[in-house]
Amino acid sequence: MPLILLLIFMLSAPAQAQNPDWNAIEKRFENTDKMKDIKALAYFINSNFDDEQQQAAALYWWLGKHIRYDVNSALRQRSVSYKSQQQITNEAFSSREGVCEGYAGIMDSVFRLLHIPSYIISGYTRQGQTISAVPHAWIVAEINGNWHFYDPTWASGFLNGRRFEAQFNPDFFSLSPEEMRKTHIPYDLIWQFSAEPISHQEFISNKISATKSRQNFAYTDSIQAFLSLQPDQQLAAEYNRIMRDYYPHEALKNRLDFLSSNLKIARHNQQVNMLNMATTQYNEAVLAFNNYVKLQGESPAGNRKAKETQLLKAANEVVKSQNLLKQINDISTELKRIASQLQKSIRDLKKQLEKEGVLFE
Repeated sequence: MPLILLLIFMLSAPAQAQNPDWNAIEKRFENTDKMKDIKALAYFINSNFDDEQQQAAALYWWLGKHIRYDVNSALRQRSVSYKSQQQITNEAFSSREGVCEGYAGIMDSVFRLLHIPSYIISGYTRQGQTISAVPHAWIVAEINGNWHFYDPTWASGFLNGRRFEAQFNPDFFSLSPEEMRKTHIPYDLIWQFSAEPISHQEFISNKISATKSRQNFAYTDSIQAFLSLQPDQQLAAEYNRIMRDYYPHEALKNRLDFLSSNLKIARHNQQVNMLNMATTQYNEAVLAFNNYVKLQGESPAGNRKAKETQLLKAANEVVKSQNLLKQINDISTELKRIASQLQKSIRDLKKQLEKEGVLFE
């Protein structure tokens, strides 16, 4: 999710929760070999910084100083990414260049290696007085029992036209939920980590009501429930929450389009997987029935137990295949054709099994 940054002086600098000694952190990294991988970075930070807050500051500094914003990738952005988050993270680390997903991916990976709970958050931002509809990614991590926000992309510099200017920015280190939502808002309100989340309308209009009555929101429970869902269910859950809090703006429209497209892909892939599973079960049934026929031909009166075993296996596998097919709904024309062929093959096999004395419900 690339981010187009405006000049740094246009960004409103929120108050910082902590004031690390950035010069002392830089000295700790002096004369160190180039970090060969993410594990090496995590090991160095764990070995040289004592507590979670210092470790978070060291990681934020390293990302701000060592990862360069990839302007070309940002300008070639697509609404649907065909790379996994792990691929994006590894490529950003090895090339020392990336967009927001790369920065966030590295930070999240190191936090997890340090056994610090963290999440990558997707949303959009306010830059100066302008709402940017370009998708962005940042991090929330639990440091010493409290949730803090970090934007490692904005730590690294800014765009001057189409040219990236490297300049370490400490302003987006360890912010509270209330501080972070002055400039960053997740698409899905559960990731505000707030018992009183603001609406998209409030963020976009920059009019957050201090007197508005807000229902207490159990975001921890909502996040746990969300993470327990399958990928397609997560997409649908986020889509539905955005729709309930919808406010007409390009940022939200783009996200809904993204979710809708990826939901279709996820559901299609799920249907393909189920169809493949049904085909595998059918093939197992055919194999068992062929074994039964072979045994019957070799010894019509003997091997009764072995023949019954193969016949029963064929019956069970064909029923499993049929049940899987029943779960596939609203499929494409191409998949429907394949499913119909498989269903016909299942009916034919069941007729053969019935001739051998198998009873189906």
